[in-house]
Amino acid sequence: MNVELNGQTILANIPQQEVLGHLIILKGQFVLVEKEENKTSHKFISPEAVEKAFTAKTVSSGWLSPNTLWWGKTPNGEGIIQFYPPQKYSITIQLLEGNKTITVPMPGFIFAGNYSSYYLWVIKGKIFKQDCQLYKAPLPNIWNDSNRICFGKNIPPTCNPDSINKAWQLFWNSPFNQDLSQNKCRSHPHNVCNLLISLQGAKSFPVKELVSCSYQRIKNPNDIPKYLFEHE
Repeated sequence: MNVELNGQTILANIPQQEVLGHLIILKGQFVLVEKEENKTSHKFISPEAVEKAFTAKTVSSGWLSPNTLWWGKTPNGEGIIQFYPPQKYSITIQLLEGNKTITVPMPGFIFAGNYSSYYLWVIKGKIFKQDCQLYKAPLPNIWNDSNRICFGKNIPPTCNPDSINKAWQLFWNSPFNQDLSQNKCRSHPHNVCNLLISLQGAKSFPVKELVSCSYQRIKNPNDIPKYLFEHE
């Protein structure tokens, strides 16, 4: 079926007296052209007004987790950004001699999800700021170029306010192997797992170990919805 041809056919057969107006779509702006008797009026309207006019029902995110900083509807589904302050985590690392479970301090995390993809960064300090600098998470199993989490054979849930906490728990409860462990810290650039093992029993994470994301397109939290959700 040729949808474009059908649309042209329908428009060609509509009596002009039944056409009350039309909508012109510009970049970031809409123009409503209305006809009344022999007069034609032009009215500039915002994208928000158009969305409200065409939305027949209320869209609600539901109750959001206290960790949630941002929620939005994106072309790929719902997008969510969360913040987790510095704290200790219990992690399991797969080694040649077997699995090793340790408890280590970690810096503050920025966790983002969109559809079935999830991303992780860290920040310095205990308080979230929109323009703070982002650093690579000092963990394996996270892609260096995009900071996207590799869940391996595990399948994370589709991101929404009810499921994102399940994805967070899945990440921490799954054993870490040593894939994608390079360039995640200063002292052990070839394998961040060596740093993690050395931190067992430490009181806090040494922020001097963090590797900056300044060369990437996502450099601070403001960039996450701008690039990740709008252009993914």
